[in-house]
Amino acid sequence: MKNLQLLMVSLALVSSPFSYTCNAQFAEDYVNTAGIINDHKLVMDIMERKYPGYGQQVLETFDRNNYVDMSKNAKSTLHQVNVVFHVVYQTAEENIPDSVLYSQIDVLNEDFQRMNADSVNLRSMFTPIAGNPNIQFNVAQIIRVPTTATFSVSLTGLPDNVKETANGGSDAWDTEHYVNIWICKLESFFGALFGYAYPPDGLPNWPAGSAAPSPELEGVVLDYRTVGRNNPVPFDDGMGGTFFINGRTATHEVGHYFGMRHIWGDGGGLWGGDSCGEDDGILDTPNQGAQSNNNCDTTLNTCTDTVGTEMPDLIENHMDYSEEACKNMWTQMQANFMRNVLENERVGLLSAASIDESNSPSFTVYPNPVSGQLNVLLANPMEVTAIFITDLLGKTIGEEKRSESASNAYRFDLTAFGKGIYLVHVKTANGVATKKVVVH
Repeated sequence: MKNLQLLMVSLALVSSPFSYTCNAQFAEDYVNTAGIINDHKLVMDIMERKYPGYGQQVLETFDRNNYVDMSKNAKSTLHQVNVVFHVVYQTAEENIPDSVLYSQIDVLNEDFQRMNADSVNLRSMFTPIAGNPNIQFNVAQIIRVPTTATFSVSLTGLPDNVKETANGGSDAWDTEHYVNIWICKLESFFGALFGYAYPPDGLPNWPAGSAAPSPELEGVVLDYRTVGRNNPVPFDDGMGGTFFINGRTATHEVGHYFGMRHIWGDGGGLWGGDSCGEDDGILDTPNQGAQSNNNCDTTLNTCTDTVGTEMPDLIENHMDYSEEACKNMWTQMQANFMRNVLENERVGLLSAASIDESNSPSFTVYPNPVSGQLNVLLANPMEVTAIFITDLLGKTIGEEKRSESASNAYRFDLTAFGKGIYLVHVKTANGVATKKVVVH
């Protein structure tokens, strides 16, 4: 994996701070003239001069996180968000199958609910700070777009043309309400890029100008070879070697999307050396001077912690550049921070996924998930005035059909429906009850 890291360092010269590579542009913003700062207070003073109110904003953000966690018992509430996959491809190999996409959803749900089997590998010294964001990802839609366009990282910027139909990509679904994930072949003449994502605008742990250039560009971009743990296509390191990636590029990039910085704070000067002065804005991540160079070396300790207990580098963290084999955790404050972003800056994602089913006991649906015939059974059929199915945008796409065998049973043929989440609505004089149905 060291060969790949050399590619990543070269890519740092022009890449974004939120891509799955090193970054130099923002690294320079946080170092002194010598290129290294060892005093955390000095860095905070520099940040305060560059961004007046920075320190107070960070404190207020963490105060807000702690308040949310304590007052709402946040970890006990499962937050659900809907994902739209855009597979933009030139070749059959790039047009990865649904099974790989659903495998990627499995990885995200495991990592964002601390259900990943390798969580037991976390070193015991870090167990007390391990956190659970408690976020579930559901597939709303899979969109496939053949193209002749290329999506290249260059000196002029990132390949956001993959997000634009007019430029050979695929227009986003409403980015306020859906997590859009674009999958394509990412090309670069100077190295490998696994993926990238933009954080929300205005977060205190990010420099100004880090957010997406416009709302329709919000989301995550992944190279098709990084998706899922069952991806049959290996990644070419550009130096004659290949290796398989097991879906954690998406975990890392979704972390950026929910406001996470790299755990080492994107420091290290132009050429990626150690720098203990930069910070990721998260109080319970150990001070770390550089990324972990794609290995799982548990002896790494690039900085001395000046506050709290001295700890080695947290190579198990999803926001490091360690090997996927050793990544397995978020810290508690990372988890709280992401949930807080989801409940504030990205709250629209919750409004789309949190369908009110409080009146739903008036009917049942089966099977669910479904791939063919969906049955709707009514508890009080005489009260029902209409039954209809909509997509998540509210468009009615299912016609009512009364069963010939029973007055309380209806059947809908969903064979031609695209894979994703749909809503079954039963209307009575008292209102409309709704249930979610997954078509696979």
